[in-house]
Amino acid sequence: MRGGTLGRSGYKLFSEGAIGKLQLFNRLVRSATWDPSILSNRQMTDEVVSVYRDVARGGVGLIITGDFPVLSKDMFEQDGQPPTSFAYDDVAIDGLDRLVEVVRECGNNCRLIAQLEGGYADIGPSDVRSPFWDEPVRVLTAQEIGVVVERFVEGIIHMKGLGFDGVQLHAAHGGLLSRFLSPYTNCREDEYGGSVRNRVSILREICVAAREKVDSFPLLIKVNCIDYVPGGTNLEDWPALAAEIENCGFDGLEISGGMWDCLVRSEEELGFRPVPAPESHTRIHRPESQSYFLKYAECLNLNIPIILVGGNRDAERLEEILRQGKVDYVALCRPLICEPDLPKRWLEGRGESSTDCISCNSCIHDMIMHPGRPEPGVATCIFKRDREQHKEAQRWLASWVEENIVSR
Repeated sequence: MRGGTLGRSGYKLFSEGAIGKLQLFNRLVRSATWDPSILSNRQMTDEVVSVYRDVARGGVGLIITGDFPVLSKDMFEQDGQPPTSFAYDDVAIDGLDRLVEVVRECGNNCRLIAQLEGGYADIGPSDVRSPFWDEPVRVLTAQEIGVVVERFVEGIIHMKGLGFDGVQLHAAHGGLLSRFLSPYTNCREDEYGGSVRNRVSILREICVAAREKVDSFPLLIKVNCIDYVPGGTNLEDWPALAAEIENCGFDGLEISGGMWDCLVRSEEELGFRPVPAPESHTRIHRPESQSYFLKYAECLNLNIPIILVGGNRDAERLEEILRQGKVDYVALCRPLICEPDLPKRWLEGRGESSTDCISCNSCIHDMIMHPGRPEPGVATCIFKRDREQHKEAQRWLASWVEENIVSR
């Protein structure tokens, strides 16, 4: 514990940095945190705006939004024919610019990046079905992949127009772009499958096309360094994948991991408890269990900034990681749900160097089920709020895999 005002002001953790042309006042990033309450109705809510206000005021240097879709569910339901028209307005969220306004109003120069994702388990590069999904995967044609690329570019243009400071493509956790990157889900034999370079083609096309429209507007990407499934991305082939992604022209790379498909494996096989979500490990109280994707950053030699997410829990440990020089920024999700003002508390040396977050994942239950509400809502720290609801959330987590496996 450090006492005194601005007890860590000399730390690299609180030094300035840059991602592309984006200037940041510290090295702490709020990693994308799902906002399901605004997706079904495509309407921004006061509750979500309030969350972003609290996080921005709390002293984080960069906020990455929850994932916003660029594809509509019915785009590819035309008897095998590719869509003839596409417009980002079909999926745009009304009032999204409110997030930009509320972060700017905080006046501390916090930056805001919009995360874009493809979504939907029923389309992909190959018909590799999830154990949690009963329908066959609609295999995209090369022409339809071109449509997907255009929709991502439209989304990037849209976010720049709203005043966001950049965009991050979500290519992790088994989403659409992630399924193109992984040899586990991409079995194609055309220009979008096979070699690492081919599997990255969709990202390269998005980046190249977007640069023609938005020039140096910051483009980041979030990628799995490991899928935790047999035949997926792993430590051995990860460096080649990361290098190929850098060559696409992105300004920064966030390292994450895990496809939800891996949750059918045992704890012994995975090395962590198989509960939602695989990118958010539980039972990480010991320092050696935290920052669990660090070794995947340490094996890289890239020329773009690296953002490390996953179990970052202690200011002193994070300072050590940054000073080692293989990581440029550290990202937090669950700790900022628990303590939105954690960066400011760390900077000022108040309290412990660790976070109050116990990494229990009860907040995921709150996100999806949101007790007392007819629809999902924002994630809150159930453990702090209501210990009985916390117990119920833990029961839900423990039974989720068994209850959601599809019998074939």
